[in-house]
Amino acid sequence: MFRKAKNEAENTDITEMKPKKEKIPMDKQKKKKIRRRVIAGVLAALVVAFFVRNSLMAKNAVPTVTTVAASTGDVEQILSTGGTVKSDEKRTYFAPVSVEVGRVNVSTGDTVKKGDVLLTFDEKALSEEKQAAEYRMASNDGGYESSVHKNNEYIADLSEANRNLPVLEQQIADNEKLLDELNKKIEEKKAGWNYNGTNLNVSVMEWQSIIAQDEEALADISEREARGELNDYTEDEIKEMRNEAEIKLANDREILLNLQIQTQYNGYEEQNNKEIRELQRQANDVEELIASYKEYKSEMKSQKASSESGVLDAGGKAKLEADTALEKLTNQEKLDAIAEVENGLTADFGGVVTEMEAIAGQPPTESGKLVTIESTEKVYARLSVSKYDLEKIAVGQKADVNIAGKTYEGTVSKIDGMATQNNSGAMVVGVDVNIDNPDENIFLGVEAKVYVHMAKAEGVVNVPLEVINSDREGDFVYVEENGVVAKRRITTGITSDSAIEVKEGLSAGENVIMANGMEFEDGTAVTAMPMP
Repeated sequence: MFRKAKNEAENTDITEMKPKKEKIPMDKQKKKKIRRRVIAGVLAALVVAFFVRNSLMAKNAVPTVTTVAASTGDVEQILSTGGTVKSDEKRTYFAPVSVEVGRVNVSTGDTVKKGDVLLTFDEKALSEEKQAAEYRMASNDGGYESSVHKNNEYIADLSEANRNLPVLEQQIADNEKLLDELNKKIEEKKAGWNYNGTNLNVSVMEWQSIIAQDEEALADISEREARGELNDYTEDEIKEMRNEAEIKLANDREILLNLQIQTQYNGYEEQNNKEIRELQRQANDVEELIASYKEYKSEMKSQKASSESGVLDAGGKAKLEADTALEKLTNQEKLDAIAEVENGLTADFGGVVTEMEAIAGQPPTESGKLVTIESTEKVYARLSVSKYDLEKIAVGQKADVNIAGKTYEGTVSKIDGMATQNNSGAMVVGVDVNIDNPDENIFLGVEAKVYVHMAKAEGVVNVPLEVINSDREGDFVYVEENGVVAKRRITTGITSDSAIEVKEGLSAGENVIMANGMEFEDGTAVTAMPMP
């Protein structure tokens, strides 16, 4: 019932339901005069149009258009972008003993293989350290390493908090703005239905009044007839008068019924409108998201405060070194560590030396950090993808990665779940493309040219991008058929750099006009000049 009422309501303009004024019949002679003038004017216009058309046809020449045949072939959509080559595996080696470094075999930027000796320790100093460790076996172990590890955790927590807080601030601001927009739309929708309902109620009352007048008019005819006031009218005239009054009453009642149905439908929509409910659901989701962001922000603030107080300052580090020097000498782990490096510190995997702090003839740095290696066996290109390309890219897609003139096979391995802001202020999403066949020629940190194969359609009808035209109804092309223009609606698919797939509306071999901004009417005569 409501569906029917809705359709009838939508097809009835409220403005047409206002009380109509009674029309005064036009004089018959006046009607004839107006009809003769209209006919004469139309004939004159047709004569003028005939001569103008013949004149224009004589002056206008048939235009020449360039055409290109729709072809069948493959269309591939490729994302071409730049990225930074990064390692998926990184290790920093710390000094297991506080003895002088003997020989340093590598330097920053060198490539190494698994098992290569990175550096050695002074043999004499190493032997003395081992002997001292054996003498002090009962000393407490692990204090220094535990403290360093805890300090590193505080530093990592502080770095995480400093990194996440600005992002969370932006997310909260963006979502609060979105929530305001959603609430505004909800209020606007509700106000619209309320306004419409008020107008409908007013119209119902107006038409109820009109029907009352109609009923009164119909009753008045009977009363006048009973009083003999209509004796001057024939029985047929009285009958026609009563019939017209009854028809008007029936029509007005039907209009009132439609208005009442519209009022019921409008009242239902005020309470159950799907669009308002969907907007409210979205607003609730955004509120929950804002609350979760604020909760996470609070956690990050607490983490920042606690990590700032926990990070060791220079004095704390010096005290820790002094307190743990003896512990290191007496730790069994020290003995095991000495055994591991007696023949030198070796690489656990192939890669590139990205940091070197060890210096031959000198003990390790205060933190014990010696060397950092980043793997060239597990590498990827880090991309930043805009929102326009995000919907087209997916994990598992193949890619070509060009690094320093050499091309490697790649696979999209990861798409970040949260956008970040780049240097230009735009929101982008990080994407990792794993390099499937790395070799010793890989350079970390350099820019790579990446071509992601996002989609491909094989053996499909396609045309050059330049022939596609668009209007409010969608895409279309102009086709030359037997010397005249035909405007053809089409459905397009994927797009390459130069061509676009045509799914519907065009067949291979048809001659498509390169309009170059010109507009044609269906049936326009043209001379086709195929592209070479």
